[in-house]
Amino acid sequence: MSNPKSLKPKVHQIITLALAALTIVFLVFYGSLPVSYDYEVGSIANQDIYAPRSFADTYETQRRAIVARDTCADVFVRSDKQSQESIDRVDDFFDLAEQARKNVTQGRTGQTPIKPADAASQLSVTVEQSLGVKIPSENIEVFFDTGMSNTTFTYVREKTTSIAELIMLGDVSDAVLHTRISEQITSFSESSPSYSKYADAMSVVLSSILEPNTVYDQKATADSANNAYIAVINEPVMIEKGTKLVEAGAIVDEHVYSNLVELELIRDSSFNLIIFARTFVYVLVISACSVIYLNIERKKLKVETPVFYLLITTFLVTVGTSVYMSTLSNLLCIVIFFAAVCSTYIGTQNGIILSVINLLLIWPMYGFDPEVFFINLVGIILCSIFAGRTDKIINNAALIFFPTLGTIATSFAYNFFIGNARTEYLNSLVFTFISTIASLVAAIGLSPIFELVCNVASPVKLISMSQPGQHLLKRLFLEASGTHSHSMMVANLADSAAEAIGADALLCKVAAYYHDIGKLENPEYFTENQHGGVNPHDSLTVMESVAIITKHPEDGVKLAKKERLPNAVIKIIDEHHGTTYPSYFYRKAVEDAKARGLEPPDVNNFRYRGHIPSSRESAIVMIADTCEAAVRSMKTSDVESAEQLIRVLIKDKIDQDQLINSGLSFDDIEKIVIAFKQVYAGVFHERIKYPE
Repeated sequence: MSNPKSLKPKVHQIITLALAALTIVFLVFYGSLPVSYDYEVGSIANQDIYAPRSFADTYETQRRAIVARDTCADVFVRSDKQSQESIDRVDDFFDLAEQARKNVTQGRTGQTPIKPADAASQLSVTVEQSLGVKIPSENIEVFFDTGMSNTTFTYVREKTTSIAELIMLGDVSDAVLHTRISEQITSFSESSPSYSKYADAMSVVLSSILEPNTVYDQKATADSANNAYIAVINEPVMIEKGTKLVEAGAIVDEHVYSNLVELELIRDSSFNLIIFARTFVYVLVISACSVIYLNIERKKLKVETPVFYLLITTFLVTVGTSVYMSTLSNLLCIVIFFAAVCSTYIGTQNGIILSVINLLLIWPMYGFDPEVFFINLVGIILCSIFAGRTDKIINNAALIFFPTLGTIATSFAYNFFIGNARTEYLNSLVFTFISTIASLVAAIGLSPIFELVCNVASPVKLISMSQPGQHLLKRLFLEASGTHSHSMMVANLADSAAEAIGADALLCKVAAYYHDIGKLENPEYFTENQHGGVNPHDSLTVMESVAIITKHPEDGVKLAKKERLPNAVIKIIDEHHGTTYPSYFYRKAVEDAKARGLEPPDVNNFRYRGHIPSSRESAIVMIADTCEAAVRSMKTSDVESAEQLIRVLIKDKIDQDQLINSGLSFDDIEKIVIAFKQVYAGVFHERIKYPE
């Protein structure tokens, strides 16, 4: 069952996270609000206004769509009826012409011969009366020429009718009718040169009789106009970011006003619920992703309360300052400041993930500018890699130099790829340099204050504590050399085990250095520090000895607090013996009681007054401490014997419920045993015997 006291900090942290998320919503909302203007249609602009983002010009798009719709050409479709009527009229013309030719032939054999000109004139009148078409007589006089036989007439008639049918097969409007006739007549003349003298007459007949065969289609015209309108609407006019919308001193017309409204640049006294809803959903989605990640990593990510509040504070500071800095320049961003702080205290991976979340939250304030995202993403990755290293102390100059170099290179590459002007190059490089340098210098400069306030085990702090010249380690070496040697060996075991199971190896190693500093109060009362066969416990009662032995974790905690060691190290000092008891003195007390005929003493009076391990790191130090002391006292040099002893000791800790809160699994235990075995294999290796 969970301890209510352990749940209380979690409740506080959940409430804090909820309040922080709500604060971020309002900060991002106000930071994302564009600069607004108190203009109306007809107002005079008092400054140049540029588009803060790319957008669709609704006003111009609508205007063009209406123009496209209203200027759409009428749709005409071919009419079979009109086509056939034109062909029939051509055929009717030649019927009349054939009858007229017969009259001319009969007149030549009769009393009064008919002249070709008169016959043509008479045919012209007949055609006009019958077909309603006026054809000049001089153009058709050739049909009555004495040189034109009936066979030739029939041929010309068939060709003319065929041409009419061919023309009427397609869509023929007024604009193309005469062109089509001319093309066909020309083709006829070229293919039948002996009949070319009739071509002009055929052309006149066709031009006079044939009519366009297309009719106006109202529905198709309406559909075409609607399609033209929709096509323009679907391809809106885009105004790119940075485009000047209106110059200072110009009149704000309806078009400009529409664009300002579209960009939400017109001042409105009411609360902008739409932008707030967008912001809320955006922050909610990113927060949900953050919660999922933190829930998955919760077992590995054990953050002390001071560090938790430090990260929340720096996170909010980054978001809050972006509200103002984004108005100065799109490249003034201090998210790298949070990356440096975050990675220092909770590692590279967590630093990158949480810093990217921080960057995503402030991104709307910068108008979702891709340049600010890419530059700071590179800066976050490089900064987290250097700030989160735990294998060695990273020089502050390197921590500043490499992320700065990386962001400047990214800025140059981005502008080169986009093809920006030289001024934009310089502007980007300058602001990128200022932002990165300021962020890293601030993080490094404030780190002593952070460590003082939080008293946490940051990698830098732990590595500094591991140096041999550190005050307590020097005291341990001089005043309790046996304990110092023991602690060094415990550190090697703990470091190897932590790496094997993926725990914090640096914390384990440094905590092992300091886990027995409480023995500095009475170093001679511990076996490893005794010399010359003198044992002070010989002059003490069992309970007096137990009081001194079991008090060293408490003394260690007091000394650690006095020296302001990190809380994580203090906790391991307190927990490294848990609630076990020194079995040697308990057995001695049992034997004494038995010799006196008394009941065995209560074992609880012999227990250490600490707490059982609450983390994997604390449990590792406990196991390493127990195993190192036991193996040393057994004076064995056999790896297999050492392994058996280690397994017995770990089982004893499990039986005493010392590891129930540690988070160690049986798989972890097995890996720890193997890691210890490898360390002892190196310790027990045989050396070449040197000659005397």
